[in-house]
Amino acid sequence: MKLLSDIDLSNKKVGIRLDLNVPVKNGEIQSDERLKAALPTIQYVLNKTESVTIISHFGRPDEGVYNSELSLKPVCDWFCKALNRDIQFISNFDQVPDGLCMVENSRFLVGEKGNDDSLSNLIASSFEVYVMDAFATAHRKSASTYGAILKSEQSCAGLLFANEVLNISSALEHKGSLVSVVGGAKVSTKLEVIKNLLLKSQKVMVGGGIANTFLKAAGYEIGNSLCEDDMVGTASEMLSTNKIILPNEVYVANSLDSNEVRRVSVNDVMPEDMILDIEFNKEEMESAAQEMIIWNGPLGIFENDLFAKGTRDLVSYLAKSNSNVIAGGGETIFAINKFSNMSNFHYVSTAGGAFLEYLSGSTLPSIEALDVK
Repeated sequence: MKLLSDIDLSNKKVGIRLDLNVPVKNGEIQSDERLKAALPTIQYVLNKTESVTIISHFGRPDEGVYNSELSLKPVCDWFCKALNRDIQFISNFDQVPDGLCMVENSRFLVGEKGNDDSLSNLIASSFEVYVMDAFATAHRKSASTYGAILKSEQSCAGLLFANEVLNISSALEHKGSLVSVVGGAKVSTKLEVIKNLLLKSQKVMVGGGIANTFLKAAGYEIGNSLCEDDMVGTASEMLSTNKIILPNEVYVANSLDSNEVRRVSVNDVMPEDMILDIEFNKEEMESAAQEMIIWNGPLGIFENDLFAKGTRDLVSYLAKSNSNVIAGGGETIFAINKFSNMSNFHYVSTAGGAFLEYLSGSTLPSIEALDVK
């Protein structure tokens, strides 16, 4: 996979595929973390050439239909201020001008999602160098994230993309001790992730609804808790590895709307109880000597302070840990920002689905395309 430093960008016409899919309400950007993360690559390229085109998708519009609520114009305005430069805003790739510009939402274009050959060729032919810096979309085989890379004259990974691959792969390939933490609602959505991490890790701590399924597989009463009954057998097989860390204590209530929460042993959950948070098992974590920790997903419904202690304690533990901590996923980033700061972690991935796909051991289409080039 070629890097930006491997290619002479001097006076070249360069297209940069970024992930600028940020929350916007009434034309106002609600969180600009992804936009800030994109700046280093843009600035690097602008130091080499003046002809730079910024490309991104935004939301999930119907292809071929313009939707003003899913326009990248507010994002373009943000970059004008951040870079202190005028940025020409264009609707498509039919005539990409020289200078600094941004193309409207790539998902407005027919053929983007389906990796259409004609659109891929159009995008690729618009530039002398195509830079892929949207790791968060690396698991999508779209025209702008796959086809255009393959069909471009020259292509390479941007700074953010390369950094994501380096940090996540270094964790998965770590030769020393690795402990993983996987939370979230369902085993089924993270089945391949857990399977792969069990192969790589000394221990895997589970939390959230995932922990409920494992507790049931271990023979514990879980009451009315969220559970995937059809995954209990699979969870039981994973438990046989003796690598799964289960909670010793959990936080229960009668419903999601309850104002009363009880901390109880996993042996004392009642049939009418719902497990909505777990007590962070610090002793088990510390007993597994860890040089590297991978974390994805909360331990409970942390948006509600009554059920946030497990996730809060986990964040506090990881932020103070001497281990290299690699974290990622939307809810994970939300939890870090709520209880700590991303600067307290070795690396926090900007990706969600792509982060999980990579953790599962899958080959991401964008990486596959960049490796070919």
